[in-house]
Formats: sequence, C-alpha cells, structure tokens
Amino acid sequence: MFKFQVSVQNQYIILRKYKFLISIKKRCTACFIYTTSANSGEPTKMERTAVITNHRLSLGLLWLVMATSSIVFIEPTPYDVLGAGLMLVFFALGLRFPPGLGTAAYLLGIFALANIVASAFTPDPVDSFRSLSVRLYMLVTWIFFTCLIYENPKPVLRILFSGYTVAAILAVTLGILGYYRLVPYTDQLLEFGRVRALFKDPNVYGPFLVPVAIYVVAGLESAKRVEAVFLIGIFAYLTFGLLLGFSRGSWLNFGISLVIYFGLRMLTQTSVRMKRRLLLQAGVVAVFSVLFVGWAISTDKIQSMIEIRAKLQNYDVQEQGGRFSRQSIIINSALETPLGIGTGQSNLQHNFGGEPHNIFLQVLIEAGWIGALSFYAFLALTLSRAFRFVFQPSTVQAVYIASFACVIGLLAQSFFIDSTHWRHLYLLLAMLWGPLLAWQTDVRSQTA
Repeated sequence: MFKFQVSVQNQYIILRKYKFLISIKKRCTACFIYTTSANSGEPTKMERTAVITNHRLSLGLLWLVMATSSIVFIEPTPYDVLGAGLMLVFFALGLRFPPGLGTAAYLLGIFALANIVASAFTPDPVDSFRSLSVRLYMLVTWIFFTCLIYENPKPVLRILFSGYTVAAILAVTLGILGYYRLVPYTDQLLEFGRVRALFKDPNVYGPFLVPVAIYVVAGLESAKRVEAVFLIGIFAYLTFGLLLGFSRGSWLNFGISLVIYFGLRMLTQTSVRMKRRLLLQAGVVAVFSVLFVGWAISTDKIQSMIEIRAKLQNYDVQEQGGRFSRQSIIINSALETPLGIGTGQSNLQHNFGGEPHNIFLQVLIEAGWIGALSFYAFLALTLSRAFRFVFQPSTVQAVYIASFACVIGLLAQSFFIDSTHWRHLYLLLAMLWGPLLAWQTDVRSQTA
C-alpha cells in the first residue's frame, strides 16, 4: 500500500515537471519566432478567416461611418448612430472578442465602473448621465474597432483611413469656405476667427486632421510619381486646414507625430535604399511645409491671428481662474475626493471656474483615484506593447507606426486639453491593439 502511494506521487511529480517543460518550450518557441521574424525582415501578413470584414457591404458601411466622423456639432452624431447600429449588427453576425484583449479590457472596465460610481454620488446624477453615457460609448467603440481590425488588419485599416480621409477633407473644405466667407452661415463654421467646421471647437477640429496627414505621409513610401504628387497635394490641403484652426495644441500634436513617425521608420528600416528614400521624403515634407506655411502667413489676416495665438493667452496664466491655476486647484481637490466628483462635473463653472484642460487631471477628479490609475495603466500598457510591436515587420507596419506616432502626439496635446470624449482617440488606440493581437494569435498558432 505504501509503495503504491509513493508510485502515484512520483507519477504526479513527473507529470507536473513534464507540463512545466512543455510550457517553457512553447514560450521559447514563441520568443524564437518573434526574434527570427523580426530580424529576417519578412513581413507578417496576419491573414485569417474573416467573418464580417470579407463582405463588401460590411466594409462599405464601415467606410460610411468614418466618412461622417467630422460631423459632430450635434449629439448623438451621425458617427455615433451609424456606429451603434453597426456594432449591434456585426456582433450579432459573429464578430468576436480577440484573445489577449483581457487585461486591457479589464482596466477599462474598472475605469468605466469608477465613472459610474462617482456619477451616482453626485448632487445631480441625472446631469452627469449624459457625459457618462458618452464616455462609456467611447470605450465601447474602442472594443468594437479593435475586434474589427483584429479580424483582418490590412483591409480594415485601409477602409478606416479611407473614410477618415474623406471626413478630414470635408472638414477642411467647409472650414476654408467659411474662413473666406464664400458660403452663407459662416458663423457656424468659425469661432472667434478660427475654423472649427462642423466641430464644436477649433481645438478638436485641428487634432482630428493630424492622423490623416500622417497617414498620407506614410502612403508616400510606396507611392508612384503621379500618386505621390496627389498625396502631397492632400497633405498640403490638410496642413492649410490645420493652420486655419489656429490651435496651438494641434500644431504641437502635428509636429510631435511627424518627428516620431520619421524617427521610428528610420529605426525599423533595414534597407539602405529605403532609409535614403525616407530621408528624402522627410526633407521634401519639411521644405514643403516651411514654404507653404510661409506663403500662408504672408497674408495679413492669417499673420495677425498667428501672432496672437503663438503666445500665452490671458486665460492661461491669470492667477484667478487661469488654466494653470485651475489645474492646481483640481489637484488639491482630487486629494480630498478619492472617489471622484462624477463624469462631466469638472467642466461646470461653479466647481473650478472652468474645464481642467488636461485629460489626466480630468479623469482623476471625475473618476477618482482608482478610475484614474486604471486609465493610466491602460495607456501605459498600450504604449509599451505597441512600441515593441512597432519593430515587428508586417504588412501594416507603416500604418501602425503612423497610428502609434499620432497617439503619442495626441496624448502630448492632452496635457493641455480634455480629450476623453474625442472619438478619434479611441479609434487610434484600437488601431494599436487590433494588429498587435492579430500578430499575437498568429505566433501562438505556430507554437501550438
């Protein structure tokens, strides 16, 4: 009897050691595949059997959602209504959550729960409900776009940016027409002499254009001569539209995104020929931008506005109610309200004298400590994993780097503006997670 028990125990120990060795082997194999594929220069295709995105109608509806994304002066916007409809239909038809989404989804789930709890304890929960519903919907759009991109990264990213480009061109066109008063109702397209198009604020209109401009630059890499001229024309058009928004934050966003994009593309290229082409491309973009902006500011109207906007404003530095003094008050208040004051409450005039103008302070004061920490952790997780994937050769590498650069630029701008409800923020974050999870699934399938 004693010998039998020992025998069973030995078999159990051997079985555990065997399982441990198998798991180590799989991890080493996965690491080997990652290293060899990254060093070999062979791009990962990330192709899989698509349930939703292999139909033209599905892609067409997705394109339509993006093409209407610059019409946001009313809520719910056409983008919200069409997007919500597509979510219901696509998930009902079989769109599924990708494996590996768990940690990021849990962090955003904690963030969402913290917002709900904080809003429930506000003096007027009904007033907070509208902002809360918008914020929760933004989080759902991140999940939706991540699932779509994961299913078929290359064609879905192409469709998303195609519709996005149309929306950006529409916004710039309306903005230019309004700025030069070539159409009626120009007051609806301007705010204090600054273009806002069909957005509520010039400070949202400008950043909306940045990802498309960087995407166009990424397209120059593989473009033929005629196509390159066309893309340069689009880039110039978007840059002019960006200038007319007179948003200092969007200019900062644009500059950071461009520098990071070209820097990462140079680091990820192994071909000397491609590096030379990238240097030439960067030089052309830089020279063209300087000449174009120089021409634009030669007009008195634009020059005078730039002189005004290119320096600190009174509402930035005034001691009472200024942007920076208000942020100091919010930090002190956040230490006294660990559960937060509720979604949308930081924007009320009677609380702090105005908006926080900082996404990180906004989520801290509104969602509380736990909500803020979960949101910060989500962003840190996203950027760390995306940065590693940037160096993985794939068929979407250029677009992925463009998306990564734009997220960095947008988050840098978010130190000076509240961007928690910017729709394109969550789209860009999904553009980082979708391809990453698709590649991760491919690696796991090779090690199974």
